[in-house]
Amino acid sequence: MTTNTSAQTGTVPAGAVDGDLLVVRDLVKHFPIRKGFWSKIVGHVRAVDGVSFNVRQGETLGLVGESGCGKTTTSRLVMRAYQPTGGTIHFRDRTQGWLDIPTASATQVRGVRRNLQMIFQDPYSSLNPRMTLLDIIGEPLMVNGVAKGSELQDRVAELLRLVGLHPEYMARYPHAFSGGQRQRVGIARAIALEPQLVVCDEPVSALDVSIQAQTLNLLEDLQARLGLTYIFVAHDLSVVQHVSTRVAVMYVGRIVECAPTEDLFFTPKHPYTEALLSAVPTPDPTRRGSRIFLAGEVPDASNPPPGCHFHPRCRYAADICRTTVPPLTEIAPGHTVACHMSDQLSLTGVHS
Repeated sequence: MTTNTSAQTGTVPAGAVDGDLLVVRDLVKHFPIRKGFWSKIVGHVRAVDGVSFNVRQGETLGLVGESGCGKTTTSRLVMRAYQPTGGTIHFRDRTQGWLDIPTASATQVRGVRRNLQMIFQDPYSSLNPRMTLLDIIGEPLMVNGVAKGSELQDRVAELLRLVGLHPEYMARYPHAFSGGQRQRVGIARAIALEPQLVVCDEPVSALDVSIQAQTLNLLEDLQARLGLTYIFVAHDLSVVQHVSTRVAVMYVGRIVECAPTEDLFFTPKHPYTEALLSAVPTPDPTRRGSRIFLAGEVPDASNPPPGCHFHPRCRYAADICRTTVPPLTEIAPGHTVACHMSDQLSLTGVHS
């Protein structure tokens, strides 16, 4: 897949560098809490609360954190499945140039849809049980006027072969396939229009462990062949370490650390990252470190604690952590962290 840079005439967003495909700045999504007969708004769930990151062409950005941290909401904001409360999401479309997705017109969004696709967590509920594989994979091709008739069948057959399925399967329905095969169908549908960016929302969490590795290898192979860029949402850090170029760690709607995968796994700088990494299993019993068990529960996103949201569970918390929000600061090239104590701590990574 090649990018038509001559068509990219949009204004380059602040903070973008050469090679960036997506630039997210100060992204916010608050869901209203309604009560009473008149559905009066009595508060807000701060699902995403000031998230900023860049995604470079051809890389895989892993987005990790506990359930409810806001990673899936962030991915859906990128897809414009949700309209953000605030912030910008600039995408470098191959034909329209830089566009702010939340403020783009309906016509612009229709064009962007070809270059922004998503692979869903559940490979069964994301497929229409009344449609054959030909209909499911061919639908985006027909809607966008890419192919029809015999040309459509040929293209679907090619896509099925590309994801490791037999072309004869195109007349069958989703119920006839295993979970791993259904996820391959979902992947084929996502890459049908040769998108620039694919958002993978926990694409292997619903699969057996033996099938997970096959699916991950397929995603990596497709990335190399088609020049794809991924945002990979997951909670399994072993999977993220295998597929990601960089990793961003989220906690209660905020990114607390972002770094190249090797740096983050071997030399974490945020206590929450250290706690997550302590739970990563290792096959070598001589290298097992001590598990860090966090006290308490994940804070309520509708009433988060002041200052650093992590301070009630952090064993390194100081007075400043309880009152002041730590900014996301670059402490090394490409390594950012939101922690007041990062320069004073020596934290344990997966192989430390």
